[in-house]
Amino acid sequence: MFCKNLAKATVTFAVLIAVQGAASAATVSCTGSGYDISNNVSGSSACAILDPLNGNQNDNLALINTTAFFGINNWLLDGKYDNLDTTPTDTSNLFNFTGGVETGTYTYVGGTPQPSDVMLVFKDGNDTNLVAYLLQSPYGSGTYASPFSDPPFTLEGKSVLHDISHITVYYREGDGTGDEGGGKVPEPATLALVGLGLLGMTRLRRKS
Repeated sequence: MFCKNLAKATVTFAVLIAVQGAASAATVSCTGSGYDISNNVSGSSACAILDPLNGNQNDNLALINTTAFFGINNWLLDGKYDNLDTTPTDTSNLFNFTGGVETGTYTYVGGTPQPSDVMLVFKDGNDTNLVAYLLQSPYGSGTYASPFSDPPFTLEGKSVLHDISHITVYYREGDGTGDEGGGKVPEPATLALVGLGLLGMTRLRRKS
């Protein structure tokens, strides 16, 4: 009876983990028909938009790690570049920012060792969603431009570009770890195979 219950639990666990892994990849491409915002941050190696495009989510650490931007689920919060349309405030310890709601610059000031991963998450308002850029290492200086254009976003009226509300810096430690542990999100298929392997071992044990 124990082996039978263990086998059922193993299959259930594998299926749940596979579904959870698939659900975490809730992002869409920064390139498509008639648009390419993948290069709006110089020095970046990847770009992702939180799905759906008009979700109007506000970034927070729980959402960022649940989404697993760029396959990473243990991001740490560094700080924000905020109030860009009035008097900008920069609470980032890793970067100095200059500029405004449409364009600006960033410079790495975090010292060494550098974090293993860094991304900049851009936020706006209605009819848009979070846009994240993974920076290339080693980090230096670069420029940014608002990614909130039409397309890919469907902006109301005659608007073709929305201002940036704020830019949030997320990172991982130099060894690729975070306070929550974890790291790269395992592929759902891999997790399912692990579950099936455990099930096979259980069956062999039952037969012996």
